[in-house]
Amino acid sequence: MHKTNRNAMTILFLTMFIVMVGFGVIMPILPFYAESLGATATHLGLLFASYSIVQFFFAPIWGDISDRVGRKPMILLGLGGFGVSFILFGLANSLWMLFAARILGGTLSAATLPTVMAYVADTTDNRSRGGGLGLMGAAMGMGMIFGPVLGGFLGEYNPALPFFVAGGLAFAVLLFAFVFLPESRTA
Repeated sequence: MHKTNRNAMTILFLTMFIVMVGFGVIMPILPFYAESLGATATHLGLLFASYSIVQFFFAPIWGDISDRVGRKPMILLGLGGFGVSFILFGLANSLWMLFAARILGGTLSAATLPTVMAYVADTTDNRSRGGGLGLMGAAMGMGMIFGPVLGGFLGEYNPALPFFVAGGLAFAVLLFAFVFLPESRTA
């Protein structure tokens, strides 16, 4: 991989890592956080499921849009939506706000996975494509490992802190991607 592709891969790796950290960061803290806002076990199950349900429906839509408008705008949208939704999640003071933030996060962060994978396909040749996609899989796995650890650790200090940290990390990667990630699609 040439230097530009390595730089892009680093940004894409960070994007997938942060999104999966955010997915995992809620696991140890959400039961306590939601219960403090009056959630039942059914509400908790729906909170966990709502994110993935909307991702299931919106990921193909965002992937299709990225084919038309480019990869970079969709990656930025996904990171920005993820960041906003986690900040809103941390600020939530009622159960409906948790659901709204969770659904918003699932809807907008769904733009990252298909678009990052398409970006890798755009910028790698047949020989290195498997390695690039494998690297994105590794980023996702690492995010799922570090997310719950980070959530549990930060949640000891303040139940909302993991959400603010995840949102802040998303905005940091968004800024980095905005400045340094080239568009992979040509006109």
